[in-house]
Amino acid sequence: MKGSSIVRAAVLLALGTTSASLVQAQQSAQPAAQRGVLEEITVTAQRREQSVQDIPLAVSAFSEADMSRLQITQTLDLVRLIPNMVGHNNTGPGNSNAYFLRGLGNTESIATFDPPVGTYVDDVYISRQSANNYALFDVERIEVLRGPQGTLFGRNTTGGAVNVITKKPGEEFSGMVEGSWGSFNHGMLRGSVDVPFSEQVLTKLSGFYQEHDGFVTSTATGEKVNPMENYGLRGAVRLLPSDVLTWDLSGEWVYLDGLNPIRTLTNSRVNATGLSRSKQGDGLLAQALNGGGQRSETETLMFVSNAQLDFDAVSLQFITGYRDENWKFIIDFVPIGVPGLAGFAIANEQDTEQFTQEIKAVGTFAEDRIRYTGGVFYIREKNSTDFQDIVPGAILLDRVMDNSMRSIAGYLQLDFSIGEKWTFSSGGRFTRENKDIGYVSRNDRGGIFNISTQELIDGGIPVEQRFSKFTPRLALEYQQTDNRLWFISATNGFKSGGWNARGSAPHLASSYLPFGPEEVWSYEAGLRSEWFDNAMRLNVTLFWAEVEDLQLISGVANPLGGVLFLTQNSGEGRYRGVETEFRWLPTDNLSVFASVGLMEAEYTSILPQPGQTITTDTKPVRSPDVTGNIGAVYAIPAPGLGGEFTIGGDASYIGTHWTSSGNTPPPSYVSPRFIYQAQLGYTSEDGAWSAALACKNCGDKQYVTSWFIGPYFNNPRTWDLRLAYRF
Repeated sequence: MKGSSIVRAAVLLALGTTSASLVQAQQSAQPAAQRGVLEEITVTAQRREQSVQDIPLAVSAFSEADMSRLQITQTLDLVRLIPNMVGHNNTGPGNSNAYFLRGLGNTESIATFDPPVGTYVDDVYISRQSANNYALFDVERIEVLRGPQGTLFGRNTTGGAVNVITKKPGEEFSGMVEGSWGSFNHGMLRGSVDVPFSEQVLTKLSGFYQEHDGFVTSTATGEKVNPMENYGLRGAVRLLPSDVLTWDLSGEWVYLDGLNPIRTLTNSRVNATGLSRSKQGDGLLAQALNGGGQRSETETLMFVSNAQLDFDAVSLQFITGYRDENWKFIIDFVPIGVPGLAGFAIANEQDTEQFTQEIKAVGTFAEDRIRYTGGVFYIREKNSTDFQDIVPGAILLDRVMDNSMRSIAGYLQLDFSIGEKWTFSSGGRFTRENKDIGYVSRNDRGGIFNISTQELIDGGIPVEQRFSKFTPRLALEYQQTDNRLWFISATNGFKSGGWNARGSAPHLASSYLPFGPEEVWSYEAGLRSEWFDNAMRLNVTLFWAEVEDLQLISGVANPLGGVLFLTQNSGEGRYRGVETEFRWLPTDNLSVFASVGLMEAEYTSILPQPGQTITTDTKPVRSPDVTGNIGAVYAIPAPGLGGEFTIGGDASYIGTHWTSSGNTPPPSYVSPRFIYQAQLGYTSEDGAWSAALACKNCGDKQYVTSWFIGPYFNNPRTWDLRLAYRF
């Protein structure tokens, strides 16, 4: 970051503090009866329950009410609201999201790459990106943690974490049902019911269904290329056998079919694929060769057990998670406009099975002057991927990849109270991880090229990797007043290594090179504050991150001549900026909110490489200089009806950035733009009935979100009409 931008960030922090002070000085001019009070959100960003305002971390939290007001219906909607966050559907699958936080992320969803932004559901880590576009049904809140998570969260990540917390069974019989209809024949129905069998046994059942016709048309077949179908069920039980034990059990099954197809630069609603959606044959390979079966569908089954024992001095949690996921897709990446043919297609079936176990202790000692959070975490993951690369009339490569991972970690954080206002935190996590990979060629089905585990070994490619890493964290807090917290911190994190598993030159072992872990040190300073008798909230964070062994696309010499472009640890980066989040309730009827992220990102060192697609002059991918959001919600009485109307809207802004790693071709450059949302709603006087008419991307602004062979775009304008009943 240049010096001027650091000054700009410091000025923002100073202006924010000064402005809030002036507002507080003018507080007497506004009667308390006319001011609202901000909702307090309890989060577990430090793995214990705290108000979001009491945490020396960069955390954005959204309650159920926030999600309704801001039209957060899937995790991808978060990107327009979080400073310095960029996200989009991956290239091809519409059920997979690529998140970038503070410039760190990746778009690769194959099982040998780990995401730098982790996704969690009820504190259980989701290893794969293949189904992280999570449909938010019956959710209590969402927490987004910016910066490396190297101490308290399950897997080490360099960019951050998205944590979804589902609703637990209630103590009274109640429920809700909601339906909607909108553009592209989008229909949605969801509901939940809480049934307490006794004071000790509480249950909940939730479900949803949604679909739409799609908005991209194939010029070769006339079909809609990307219709969507998504449905699921969740059952939950809360057992309260004693005053000490709370045991939450849940099971969830979700199905999602959705594509994010390549488009044309001249028309973002057009695709030239010759593959149809009809499943013409048995098995993915037969369907693709017969010109059909284009889709991307996942089925996930997830179980979570969270048993908590609360004693006077310590709280113990035993968190067990199991997840089984099947992902099938046939995607045409080079549409050539010939019915029944794809220029280059991938047929892929991936099975993932993961088990996690965590034991966590939270407590105090030394007369409550020292708080601690510590525990152990274990994860085992097994993947089997059967995938084929297909060109017109031939199978280039047909193989089955098996890879697995085992990781165990121990962590501890101690918070020392120094007097009444100061707190010093010291923590760390030691992680040990093992990974392996193997291939079986399936050329008996007609493949041209061949790859196997033995060929990797003969080519000098290690088929096992082991990592051990200690990641510390230090922080200092100053509680100036009950509503004003200052902090500084230093946090270390890493993202695991892996293999280039797709093979850009599939007949060579050298195209499957491994890569090692990526490491980051992040330094933060910030303010968490509330003013106006908790009617105004202003949070500011300055950050400076130094990244080593960046996992970047690098040129590697091909033994047969030319260059292979593979992911390698080929550079260092620096990411610096400021993030401000603001909320204000000037009256009981008006809510105003805003956020802004400023960032300058640069590669400070790049290893010499053949082809040299990335240099220190290259702009890090998906690192816009400015991101922001501003909006308001206003409530007015409904004459003659009772209840109230609400009208709200927001505008999100994304600054200049590249969506291709090498900053080429020119269409992969995104110029600044605003995206608008709006909503008109009604709620009955007793709160039982509600209705809303809403739109996303109301201005129908289109821009390139990714570039792989060709362009991929954001979603067009959508609207829907919703009706809900609660009992």
